[in-house]
Amino acid sequence: MLPRLLEARLKRLLSLFPVVFLAGPRQAGKTTLSRKVAQEGGMAYHTLDDPTELAAARTDPQGYVANLPLPSVLDEVQRAPELFLPLKARVDREGRPGAFLLTGSANVLLLPQVADALVGRMAVARLLPLAQAEIEGGKGRFPDLLLALAQGQPLPPAPPLGDLRARVGRGGFPPAVLGQDPKEWFRAYLDTLLSRDVRELAQIERLQQLPHLLAVLASRQGGLLNAAELSREVGIPYPTLRRYLRLLEALYLVVELPPWSGNLGKRLLKAPKVYLNDTGLAAHLLGHPGVPLEGGQWGHLLEAFAAGEILRLQAVREDFQPYHYREAGGLEADFLLEFPQGLVALEVKAKATLGARDFVPLTRLRDRLGKRLLLAGILHPGERPLPFGEGVWALPLSYLWA
Repeated sequence: MLPRLLEARLKRLLSLFPVVFLAGPRQAGKTTLSRKVAQEGGMAYHTLDDPTELAAARTDPQGYVANLPLPSVLDEVQRAPELFLPLKARVDREGRPGAFLLTGSANVLLLPQVADALVGRMAVARLLPLAQAEIEGGKGRFPDLLLALAQGQPLPPAPPLGDLRARVGRGGFPPAVLGQDPKEWFRAYLDTLLSRDVRELAQIERLQQLPHLLAVLASRQGGLLNAAELSREVGIPYPTLRRYLRLLEALYLVVELPPWSGNLGKRLLKAPKVYLNDTGLAAHLLGHPGVPLEGGQWGHLLEAFAAGEILRLQAVREDFQPYHYREAGGLEADFLLEFPQGLVALEVKAKATLGARDFVPLTRLRDRLGKRLLLAGILHPGERPLPFGEGVWALPLSYLWA
């Protein structure tokens, strides 16, 4: 098992809250991590992937919860939403931290029947596919390096870049990283999602259109969400499309990056940017490895790769919030990270050699944001950090897994 950066935070939450919900996409490693925490913490382990356990939970949810030893892990709990009210009642009776560690492949907070059952009693931790820092043995220091550079401190040497196209095309799902045939694994993964998870969460029509919708979203990585235009392109009625997008978000397959909305006296666009949560899955939907990752498609996928790494680190640390920035006049930044200390603007470019013209938008943004902006940088396949003006830097992309 590769060490997970989330483990320390997960154990801390268990020491503070009666219930902790470990959420994330299927096959991200939730079961492996929860079993490890259960073994080390003396917790009983139960999974609703077991047909007998699931039948018992659905037949008599109150009796099932009443007979769970404490503390317990309950894996894939979204398969039996009937359990949440009995869990609430038992937690209120017991009044102890770390009573239950729940895991699930769907965001239960987006499911209306359980949205408020454990409010005030439950903390949520998100386990996304492997971060490159976890694969490479890094410590998840990228946000710290940004703040250190903003304070004038020198950066350490950047980690090796390796084969960037292979890295992006592989993504972070543990089975794809640890040796299974990615093409066959991603095909089976999508089949499982459609045949079980989607059907369990929602009764929706035109199920066969979901793979096409995912492929279109993969080709639009980092684009602004325009649901009406997307509806026309994929041939799905607008209300149905909105339900599809909400479902894909609940399954942690699609993530929306919100726009920054600071008061600048400028007209900022309010649409979120949309990414698939894993570039390996996106590359598979785009036909890789049969179709090479080149041109504009490669640039969009590289941006999505950086977005995924930033979101993985944010899920572990939660001391910054990622946004995107775009004005109606065209000025934009791929990412605007909001720390308590201030803002960091980041762009992603696929070329290894940068020139002064590449930094003009970030320089304009620096002037626009003033003292609120701590640092602006372009992440690219370079080998070392280089200054391009006051507070503006070219940064090796590999710092993402430092």
